[in-house]
Amino acid sequence: MHLARLFTPVLLMLALPWAAPAAAQDMPTVLPNNYVMSDILNRQRVDSAIKSGRGGKTQSAQQPARPTDPAAATTYRASPAVSVRVRRQFADWMGKQAGEEGGRRIAEAMARHDPVASWAEIVAGDGLRPGDMADSMASYWILNWAMANGADNNRAQAQAVRDQIRPTIASNPGYVRLDEAQRQELSEVLMLNFLIQHAAYMDAMKRGDSATARRLGDAAVARFRTEMGVDLRRLKLTEAGFAPAG
Repeated sequence: MHLARLFTPVLLMLALPWAAPAAAQDMPTVLPNNYVMSDILNRQRVDSAIKSGRGGKTQSAQQPARPTDPAAATTYRASPAVSVRVRRQFADWMGKQAGEEGGRRIAEAMARHDPVASWAEIVAGDGLRPGDMADSMASYWILNWAMANGADNNRAQAQAVRDQIRPTIASNPGYVRLDEAQRQELSEVLMLNFLIQHAAYMDAMKRGDSATARRLGDAAVARFRTEMGVDLRRLKLTEAGFAPAG
């Protein structure tokens, strides 16, 4: 795959902390008012979306999504300047995790190869595309669920998760207040976190390293439990999206 050819040598070195639940945190976003990713899908909203299958009907009882209102849309027009800023922040953050040399190498890799294009190639088979926060969020959730459960997904399931997530995001008052650049930043931070986790997990699977794959799955569980109050191992993925298991 595209990512494996271009980024894996660098990302694998930097992805090692993700193999331990104690170091399961993603790159944070740098937005006004300390707004963070988990605020979009907090526990109450996640529970409502999952229990209602597609999410929209339950959410409308709390705060109706307004799909005709541009302020509530999950799509955005990407700005190169925002991408440059996000990648610089990512390299700086990775430098703090893996040392100055690691940050420099990841910056060089991102300068040579567009991470958004790499993400798009990986998720294209699921019908997910850049320019929509719902797509990047869906890919991130599905990857973490897959790592946690040692499972896979199909295109119909990915599309259902995207449709399930969209009204949950768009009806969130905090998200509606974000401008287009901030929406792009949130989306691209998700893509970058996706890439580094995907690189580590796919490498472990390719090598048949079940111990590392299991540690990555445990890290995904810890990450989602801490940030969103969700147990990924108590969810099942269906063609209507995520639903409680059992």
